[in-house]
Amino acid sequence: MIESDVVAATGLADDGMTAHSRVYLVLQTLNRMGPGLHPLRRIIDESGVTKSTVHRILRAGVAAKHLVYRAPGRYGVATDVANHRPDASVHLNLAHNSALERETTALQRQTAQVAMAFGAVLIDDTPGRLMLNHSYGRRSDFQAAFSHASVDIRVALRYSPLHADAAGLVILSHLDGASQSHVMREIRSEGYVLTPSPLPDWLMLAVPLWRGQTVTGALSVVGLRPQMQRNRSEYASAALASAARLSHRCELASGQMRLAG
Repeated sequence: MIESDVVAATGLADDGMTAHSRVYLVLQTLNRMGPGLHPLRRIIDESGVTKSTVHRILRAGVAAKHLVYRAPGRYGVATDVANHRPDASVHLNLAHNSALERETTALQRQTAQVAMAFGAVLIDDTPGRLMLNHSYGRRSDFQAAFSHASVDIRVALRYSPLHADAAGLVILSHLDGASQSHVMREIRSEGYVLTPSPLPDWLMLAVPLWRGQTVTGALSVVGLRPQMQRNRSEYASAALASAARLSHRCELASGQMRLAG
């Protein structure tokens, strides 16, 4: 039923292409755009398929549970589908307008770079950081870099050991029993750290996320080397302010849970 709906929806547009070709073109466009949710207008522009056709294909994909939709007008590959790809980046099914999503989006807009949120994974033999959410706005250069990166690089952006990059190091520096090395002391003193990211030529600046006195993750700004080096203080201030708001909300939520118990 879904397939016939999609074929019927695509049969009147985009002369020279078959209905099935349009379906795969839209899906390939979503995969190329990378993880997360993408505005309908951008999917239309990058696929070259007409608005009505794209819209109907996406609606059919949501009905088939291959795609997910979130208002207003954003679509992405469903988490359980994406996680079958070795190059997939994790994105949670966050509640619409969640605090994490709002702050990540706001940080991206404020800095005009890529914003990412990571959670600490401390239960494995090798503790790491896991991407929870990200926002890249109109940074088509990031989309291109991600889509052309190797599988190993994409996986490293999704999950890496704590010692691998800024997001992990800023968590590691605040763990109980953290090393007293010069690097760890400097991170704690500055409140942030800047390192290369898994993507070549892209740097990552990260600040800690807290729940009370416990570090729970990291908030990061990722951008090309010249901009990051030139504006590191500005980006650090923006990330620290966003992290403070998130940490405060987390503490309030913890208090409400304690009261409810």
